[in-house]
Amino acid sequence: MNSDRRSMSKFPATAICIAAALLAAVSHATPASAFELFGIRLWGREQPQEIAEPVPDAVPYNVTLGVDDAEFQELLDSVSILVSEKDTPPSGTIGLLTRSKNDKKRLVAALFSVARYGGTVNILINGTPFEEVPIDAVLNSGGPASVSIRVEVGPAFTFAEPDAATTTGEPIDLSQYDVVAGEPARSEKIVDAERKLIVAWHEQGYAFSKIASREMIADHQSRTLEVDLRLQPGPLAVFGPVTVSGAEDVDAAFIVQQANIPEGTVYNPKRLRDASKRLRALGVFDSVVIVEAETPGPNDSVPITIEVSERKPRTIGVGLTAATEDGLGAEAFWVHRNLFGRAETLRIEGAVSGVGRNNFSTSLDYHVAATFTKPGVWGPTTSFRSRLEAQVQDTDAFNKNSVSGSAGLEREFSDELIGQIDVEVEYARFEDTNGPSTSVLVSVPAQLVLDTRDDRLNPTTGYRLLLAAEPTYDVHNGNAFFKTQAAYSTYRSVNADDTLVLAGRVAVGSILGASLTEVPADRRFYAGGGGSIRGYEFQHAGPRSGGNPTGGLSVIETSVEARYRLTENFGLAAFVDSGGAFTSSTPGQGGRWFTGVGVGGRYLTPVGPLRVDVGVPLDKISGDPDFGIYLGLGQAF
Repeated sequence: MNSDRRSMSKFPATAICIAAALLAAVSHATPASAFELFGIRLWGREQPQEIAEPVPDAVPYNVTLGVDDAEFQELLDSVSILVSEKDTPPSGTIGLLTRSKNDKKRLVAALFSVARYGGTVNILINGTPFEEVPIDAVLNSGGPASVSIRVEVGPAFTFAEPDAATTTGEPIDLSQYDVVAGEPARSEKIVDAERKLIVAWHEQGYAFSKIASREMIADHQSRTLEVDLRLQPGPLAVFGPVTVSGAEDVDAAFIVQQANIPEGTVYNPKRLRDASKRLRALGVFDSVVIVEAETPGPNDSVPITIEVSERKPRTIGVGLTAATEDGLGAEAFWVHRNLFGRAETLRIEGAVSGVGRNNFSTSLDYHVAATFTKPGVWGPTTSFRSRLEAQVQDTDAFNKNSVSGSAGLEREFSDELIGQIDVEVEYARFEDTNGPSTSVLVSVPAQLVLDTRDDRLNPTTGYRLLLAAEPTYDVHNGNAFFKTQAAYSTYRSVNADDTLVLAGRVAVGSILGASLTEVPADRRFYAGGGGSIRGYEFQHAGPRSGGNPTGGLSVIETSVEARYRLTENFGLAAFVDSGGAFTSSTPGQGGRWFTGVGVGGRYLTPVGPLRVDVGVPLDKISGDPDFGIYLGLGQAF
């Protein structure tokens, strides 16, 4: 191989060696707000720094940066510290020479990042190459020093066929990591490929895998970059002992239990991610950091340290609500998140609403409840919960006074599948279109939720499937019925930047084993409102008696919505909702269909979109408004 292939014809002979040596410095993840190459920050904000003291022996200077290709002027201007820090003079001649040396490295790295390996970077100080300026030269005797940067970007290079393998001889296909022969040889692709390669081997259990060697050879005749890479896999690792740091009021043994990192099992980074997610979900920590040992322990193990910072266990909160239909409301709660030292939660809450509803009538809604939750009762993924509740409800469909209690389990079968089952007892007195009634219900509600959405409040891909069943026996009246529900929603991004998303939803439900009058009013199905069929009032898209909703024994709801993001913070939506509640147990029979259409606005926030929808009923109900306005946090479905 000729010498032209072994060195860069225009850069100093050491340039490619420096680049290869420094490449290791960026084989770790860098902050999303900045980009670093060869250990040098090319763009993005530095961490805020304190105001510095005046610089001794400051050497002010003027600087110009010329590029033979204007396409790269903005990139190089942003990279150059001589340009960006010209208003902050360095200290003495050595300071300016050091800044020039570092600037050349940065500019060379920037050229590498755009696949230019044959360019030149020359920096002159008062007309002399900075490498030739004596360290004792006086540079500012006649005013500010003159710094001139001249860059020739050179031709674009492409990747030659890469050569990659493990140190044990197993070949590695770098095209899987976006280093492809014939593609532009941007240096960050090599950095990314190394990072992805290490991650891939970690996922297979090789916790101590690392890049053993790399060589980059620029061939100036063919204008290609040869990449020679060797990966040292290291041993197949297992998890070692797990220790906890920072725990004070939370039991350390409980933290280890919930982390669920069994000692002796094959190393798996996903288990660590799951452990972090599970510990954060407990709500008792401000931060959770899982630290892996950098060197193998006994028997090729990976000792693990869980570093936690506990949050204050008690919280008190109050809030106000306002709605055009429901009037004003107020709520308050008290929470203790670590009642007995193992993240047990006790929440006591109360609310009143309906102030100003129906021309300031005396009918208000009240709600008081206490909820106790204990995680880790049957393995780290199962929680126990119980709840006592008393409430007074006043809706167009019914008035209800009730006291209820429930207890049950929730289990996380996987990241996407969650199930729960409860036993619930409720005593209630009703006033509805059929007159007063009393019920004492014993029910066993259960549900499974399969959720693959990428975002719970603003999904762009995935789906959500809900299956629910609730067998119920009315002890007071001797009636039994079986309530079932299923709902499916799906989301599809139309373009690569997720600015246009199509969403669809269908939900069906049926009550079997009892007539409409035998089912308590609040257990029946209703349709209409912001989370149902927009354009109609809450509970109004279904059977009615005397102008008031009666509810039904079945329901169908369908929705199609197009969501378009106009800017980073604003979006629009258009929708069609259709369906209704029906008196028959067979969905679609014993009633009529209702359809609403409309548009909405979205203000996108870090906690989800603030939603305003305006829906118009196509089959208007006599006496109801001509349109409905719906407010909420998160998408309608």
